[in-house]
Amino acid sequence: MKKVMRNICIFAVFSAIMVSSFVLGMRLGAPGDGFVSQNEMEHIVGTLMAEIDRQNEEAVRAIAASGARYNNAADMFASIDDSVVSINVVQQQMTTGRTRDRHSAGSGVIFHETAERIYIATNYHVIQGADVVTISLDDIRMASASFVGGDQRSDLAVISVLRSSLAEAGIDNYQVATFGDSDAMEIGNFVLAVGNAYGEGKSATLGIVSALDNTITLDVGIVLNVMQTDAAINPGNSGGPLVNTAGEVIGINTARFFSAHSEGMGYAIPSNEAAVILQQILEGGNIVRPVLGVIFETITPQLRDLHNLPTTGVFINQVVRGYAAGNMGLLPGDIITHYDGIRVTDSDHARELIARTAVGGEIVVAVWRDGQEISLRGVMTSYLTSTTKF
Repeated sequence: MKKVMRNICIFAVFSAIMVSSFVLGMRLGAPGDGFVSQNEMEHIVGTLMAEIDRQNEEAVRAIAASGARYNNAADMFASIDDSVVSINVVQQQMTTGRTRDRHSAGSGVIFHETAERIYIATNYHVIQGADVVTISLDDIRMASASFVGGDQRSDLAVISVLRSSLAEAGIDNYQVATFGDSDAMEIGNFVLAVGNAYGEGKSATLGIVSALDNTITLDVGIVLNVMQTDAAINPGNSGGPLVNTAGEVIGINTARFFSAHSEGMGYAIPSNEAAVILQQILEGGNIVRPVLGVIFETITPQLRDLHNLPTTGVFINQVVRGYAAGNMGLLPGDIITHYDGIRVTDSDHARELIARTAVGGEIVVAVWRDGQEISLRGVMTSYLTSTTKF
């Protein structure tokens, strides 16, 4: 489509030049003086205008083929409004012998339904540890939700609400959202982030896709593949949808980058990846995955030469308590050179080896520490299981 639009501009400019030349030719020249005749010029201009019309028609067809249906943010919001819910979370904490309620907020999007329930996708971190969860479509009428399952590694979870509970609350304007193809998105495409920002009710922010196939590292070494957007994703937006101009969900909003020196860096889990995980959660509940409990980076040639380090491996930046790495004695500054006898080449390779390990299985890790290589043994742990009770 970019090529089509570029060609239209080229032909339009060229046509304008030729029309100007025609006017000048009529005034300054005559047949036989090296100028084209009026009939010849009219034929050239007519041909160019026909080409412009053809290119315009092609552009319209290309836009239609891209799935774009809405040309303004209001229509984009209206298309998804009845699929987005505000999530209110209550955690009951004991302090000085008394139970205290801790409130937090998030967002979700309806992605599946049965005869009895609707199912809502959200972020795992939104509902983790919850005792009570309620949802609302209009930020006034509330209905109680139940936990279906979640996957901490992908930061996705599913909650459900009985249709009867929705009816009792007077909520009837809900619909299942349509998931789009996140692989079809391009940098510069317009998107709308919708959610319960700061727990103050449903709102929307407009932006573009800023980057594709980025990775971010969350707590306990969770690495997410994400789409970056400059649409504002504020606290409370987590779990809500990122919507394209066809009104389709192409991402689940999950995080933002906060710094005094930057702005406009929000992240969403691509819909193609989210859809697979959400379906697995629907079918089997919680997904148990192995976690070593470290945050590491690849040893670069510069880092290797500077500190006289091994030629390959990963450098441990952080060790998270409660997981295999801490239990077996791994320390920040260690360099993992081998994992279960296999030489580690880089961070991606290390993550792949860890992902293959069965939870509860024995692991042997060789690390470079204080100028020598040592071997450590441990048992593979999993991501923290949900402590939700709702």
